[in-house]
Amino acid sequence: MNNWQWIVFGEDWGRHPSSTQHLMKSMTRKHQVYWVNSIGLRRPKLTDGKRIIEKLKQLKNATANNFNQNHTLSDVEVKPLEILAPIAFPWPGNYVAYVINRLLLTYQIRAQLARHVADKNLPRILWLSLPTGRCVIDALEEDVVVYYAGDDFSALHGVDHKKVNFEEVELVKCADIIFAASDNIARQFPQDKTYLLPHGVDLKHFSSVCKRPNHYPESALVVGYYGSITRWLNFELITFLARARPDITFLFIGKIEIDDCPIFEYENIIHLVDMPHEELIKYAANWQVSLIPFVDNEQIRACNPLKLREYLAIGHPILSTKYPAVMEFSECIYIAENQQQMLEQLNTALILSEAELTRLKDESREMVKSSTWEARCDYVSALLMQKLTDKDNIACN
Repeated sequence: MNNWQWIVFGEDWGRHPSSTQHLMKSMTRKHQVYWVNSIGLRRPKLTDGKRIIEKLKQLKNATANNFNQNHTLSDVEVKPLEILAPIAFPWPGNYVAYVINRLLLTYQIRAQLARHVADKNLPRILWLSLPTGRCVIDALEEDVVVYYAGDDFSALHGVDHKKVNFEEVELVKCADIIFAASDNIARQFPQDKTYLLPHGVDLKHFSSVCKRPNHYPESALVVGYYGSITRWLNFELITFLARARPDITFLFIGKIEIDDCPIFEYENIIHLVDMPHEELIKYAANWQVSLIPFVDNEQIRACNPLKLREYLAIGHPILSTKYPAVMEFSECIYIAENQQQMLEQLNTALILSEAELTRLKDESREMVKSSTWEARCDYVSALLMQKLTDKDNIACN
């Protein structure tokens, strides 16, 4: 039985594994979830040709994207009841675009809702992961407005910071509840309605034992990373480690989002293209060390990456640069503040005995056993239920 209706504004469904997508996959087991693909965080540029073509393709197939190029959604995959590739103007902070998008999106979403029979008394949750979705507030008869702040947009690359900050400020005023992915992000919002909601993990999936896939490196020692290969990686650190340990293969899985990436000039640094998130465990379960080589900047200091808890569930030694989110798990993670420390920590991780590796795996998984996506959904649902009850009580008085 469906308890609530969810109208969710997020990134393009399936484009990359966001926290909101994981949460809504779990919510679909009990609720009606209607997903609206991204309407953009900046005005398009002449260099955005590929992205514009991708968005046009989505008008025929809302899940078409260039991120997971070799994967299309199957009928058995968990996904929302409806996925909408909206017609809208990507121009944050512009009042004319706000008015036009409000009309366009309201019409499209109502048409989407009308395709399904639902109890008119079902509570309706408007969940906004992107501030630009605020234009539909109060137009969809929602009962609760939720802002999920998964990123610090003021530090995020590829965003029109000033305009998106304006959209976020206006959204925060209207939101009934704000969920923040990290302490740094939570501190930016009103404390009376802001709750910490760290990323979760599919513990069962990322604890799996897998055979080596066909494209796995033929190497006895593999240090692995998966995720976007972009400017938040410390390329100088990576190349330092590759030169210092030529006997190790450094495997990077993900989409390269910068031009002239310098690390793949080294023979012992290998790249595999991005793949469905569910496939990553086949590689990560077999490498010896999981790597998080982030730079130190505002975006990283505010982040709480999905891969952190997934790496812990995998249970291999984790080698990471220092940033706030990783310190919560410092007992189980090899953390370094400079290149030489990173190399020393790597060398230490690679000589652990079988008994030490088993103990580390048990301790790592223990740290995330209560952080499943189902547990996160229960927490969100409990807070929303309380908010709905409070609103009903106010209406009755």
